[in-house]
Amino acid sequence: MNVAPSYWSSLRWLAASRVAIALVLFAFFPLHDTGQLSGGLGDPALYGGAALLYLLAAVLFLSTLDRFRAHFHALVFAQALTDIVSLSTLMYAAGGLKSGLLVLLIVALAGSAIVATRRMAAFFAAAATLFVLGQEAWHMRGGAGGDAASLMLAGLVGIGCFAAAMTVNWLATRLHAQERIAQMRADDLRRQLAVTSRVVAELAHGVMIVDAAGAVRAMNPAARALLGIATQAPATLAQAGEGSGAGRGWAALRDAHARWRGSGGAKGAESDLELAGADGRATRVRLRFLGAVATGEDTIVMIEDQRLVEDRAQQLKLASMGRLSASIAHEIRNPLGAIRHANGLLAERIADPSLERLTRIVESNTVRIDRIVEDVLSIARRERSADESIEPRPFLDRLVDEFVSTSGAERARIGVRLATAQPIRFDSNHLRQVLLNLLANALRYASTSADAVRIEWRERGDRRLELRVADDGPGLTDEMREHAFEPFYTTESRGTGLGLYLARELCHASGATIRYETGSPSQRWRSVFVVEPRNEAFAPE
Repeated sequence: MNVAPSYWSSLRWLAASRVAIALVLFAFFPLHDTGQLSGGLGDPALYGGAALLYLLAAVLFLSTLDRFRAHFHALVFAQALTDIVSLSTLMYAAGGLKSGLLVLLIVALAGSAIVATRRMAAFFAAAATLFVLGQEAWHMRGGAGGDAASLMLAGLVGIGCFAAAMTVNWLATRLHAQERIAQMRADDLRRQLAVTSRVVAELAHGVMIVDAAGAVRAMNPAARALLGIATQAPATLAQAGEGSGAGRGWAALRDAHARWRGSGGAKGAESDLELAGADGRATRVRLRFLGAVATGEDTIVMIEDQRLVEDRAQQLKLASMGRLSASIAHEIRNPLGAIRHANGLLAERIADPSLERLTRIVESNTVRIDRIVEDVLSIARRERSADESIEPRPFLDRLVDEFVSTSGAERARIGVRLATAQPIRFDSNHLRQVLLNLLANALRYASTSADAVRIEWRERGDRRLELRVADDGPGLTDEMREHAFEPFYTTESRGTGLGLYLARELCHASGATIRYETGSPSQRWRSVFVVEPRNEAFAPE
């Protein structure tokens, strides 16, 4: 049974209070034996026995409370009924209503009503009323001093029992309902706070919360990184001295915050700062103060790295330039074709060697322009990839033959090695373009010896398949590796800077990855481009 923790806490307090009351009631019996309460008990033997049993029952209930957590209402019923029977018996043995133990009965009844249901509370009130009325009726029948006034008093006590039990039960029910609502709201707030904290922690912008006294309540990792804070931040913005844990931007932030407060603390005010970077270069940030000094509320300081804004602007510029380049490239193809055709016709009619050399120059440059146009259009098209299973041996042999015939490279410089017979999961047209670009790049840096460039299809120890294009050249420098897959980056005067970028885009379109690795100096093929095709679970876009 799912019972609120507050009910169990209340029941535990009732059990502990029962033990204390039973100890006090049992302590009266030795006093009677000494004669100090002579005449105070109507039936000392009954009182002593009832007090001892009540004490033992109280201790038993308290010690076994946790063993019966699945039977909450049964525990309440048993304990409340024990209270009513025991206190009624003690009240009878002590002389009836005049003994004063009636107060304890009403207190026990009200305590039980806190944790009981409404029906149980009404039952306990009825049982207590019957016990009180029965005692007075017994006294009247036995001639022990009972009269009509006592019986009326017992009736009024019964009404009081009902009033106390039902009122306390109603109040407890209302309080429990409010407790449930408060707990639900607390859970909602806790979940909302957890989500908000996670989102703020993952933000690229820095976020800092500063109270009216200048105390820093919280800051996210981005703010620590921008301000150069590697350890615990200073407790207030005013603390920016040596050894305080403040970073390079803490003093500048303190001054900006002071200027904002001095100017009236307008909500949404902005301020630009330059922070000294760890590498000595300045980092421009923009501060936004979300809060108002006049209201005394906490101030949220947003710290925006302007480099991110510039990077996004650069990406938008590149995207616009890409669309413009594709449009221009498409328009260039028609006049370029006309130029090549006219140059070919002209070359057929020229016999002068010097003029023939000029036509060859025109042809080579138009071919180069055509290749650039094709690369730009290939990037712009981003055709949908096909889910193909390629047999490696015939595909690679045809690819190498095609490359040799079009580029004029020596066939002996290119080797093919198959370490596995597994098919290649790739779009065949995309893979062809990727390998042609990688082969052209490898032959540019490889030696002229046989097998200087090797295409290898193999399976690694972790059962991952990879296609490797390696060469025996010096490899890429650190700067070249950093920018290798960027568009328009090239170290060749006649290069377009689009080959590796296009290879990466085609790999991504087919669910594959491409990376560059450098082997040890003792290896022959130490410069390697690795293509990992998609696995079986990949679905093409």
